[in-house]
Amino acid sequence: MKLLNAFLLAVAFITVGCSASVEPTLVSNKSATPIIGGQLVKEDSALAHSVVGIYDNNFGFTCTGSLLPGNLVLTAAHCIGEKTSEVYVVFHPNMESILNLGKNFRTHPAVRRVVKMKAHEDFAGSQDNMAIPGHDIGLMMYEGETPKDYTPAKILTEPAALKRDALTILAGYGVNYAEVIPVNPRKEKNLQQMINNGEVYCDNDDARKATSCVREEISGPAILKAVQVKIKYTPNEGEVVLDQTGGQAACSGDSGGPAYIQVGNEYQLWGVTSRSGLGCNTDIIYMNILYYAVWITDTAKSFGAK
Repeated sequence: MKLLNAFLLAVAFITVGCSASVEPTLVSNKSATPIIGGQLVKEDSALAHSVVGIYDNNFGFTCTGSLLPGNLVLTAAHCIGEKTSEVYVVFHPNMESILNLGKNFRTHPAVRRVVKMKAHEDFAGSQDNMAIPGHDIGLMMYEGETPKDYTPAKILTEPAALKRDALTILAGYGVNYAEVIPVNPRKEKNLQQMINNGEVYCDNDDARKATSCVREEISGPAILKAVQVKIKYTPNEGEVVLDQTGGQAACSGDSGGPAYIQVGNEYQLWGVTSRSGLGCNTDIIYMNILYYAVWITDTAKSFGAK
């Protein structure tokens, strides 16, 4: 099925969820297992063939994406930088080993250069009003041929499957360790600078008024991992909230990565990783790609995708 028809078919059945709010908590979450409580994705598995890594060499950050037809990669809007130069798609479950090649990573046979990319026009960073979708969705196009072992993700054909307590599978190249550490605002001499730099998070952006602060430690190699969590609720048409309070979670670096529902022996794509609270042990928000079907197909057409 062609890209346009597949997305329009899926979006025709989408339903509206109830409105609610997410209250992030500042608690410690230590973990030394993949993707926070998950498992490594084998190179010959079905998941590995439709999930790709994204590396922006301008800023040195990694994200995750889902492969679509026409040399397209679906990801989060906050993974889209200002320019395509030095942005790459990596077709390998061990992205870490390829990036460790230094300057030579660009010529690795598993790497493709991004030539077009776009974030949703209405994306405006953090979204606090849960009644309104955050529009944290973006699209990229890469040059060259897709590696022969990779195939586009199958899009969810039964939107009714996105119901409370349904199991969903998350995949990504994110960290496998996250810990939130309390910081005493009265003992930090350079607290305001640390707040401004995003090194410390406080209950007030004015260091003089802050009474509670934390910092986050994250680490782990960029290796593809997967985890299974439950759907919690749908706060609006474009987003779904997942429960990550059980020690299994997507985390930093998993941004833009996929969420699947297993239908028979097939993994069907429905979501894109957006945002959660610190520590990766709170509820997490995923964009519902069925709601963004028209935007995705229109953007793909503007890229010249077939």
